[in-house]
Amino acid sequence: MALTQQVQRVTLSGTATAVTFSYPSGKYLVKNYSSGDIYVSFESTCNPATSIRIVSGYGQVCEINERGGAAGQEKQKTIYVNGTGEVEVQQLWF
Repeated sequence: MALTQQVQRVTLSGTATAVTFSYPSGKYLVKNYSSGDIYVSFESTCNPATSIRIVSGYGQVCEINERGGAAGQEKQKTIYVNGTGEVEVQQLWF
């Protein structure tokens, strides 16, 4: 398997947007280029009350599992982002 950088740029429309990659990962970098806050979750509901908040102009590493390759450890192919405007999602570990 040839490894390549996994990056997606998405324009959000105010509802939870699924950003899906080819391989599961335990860690993502999410950058907020929009003018307002965005919310990041590993659950499709992406409820702002229980999601990771990233303010405008900032990025944050969002992880579900730091161990990445350990047997039985949870990883996801999809991360959900809610808000409006442009964001970038980079898969850091798979």
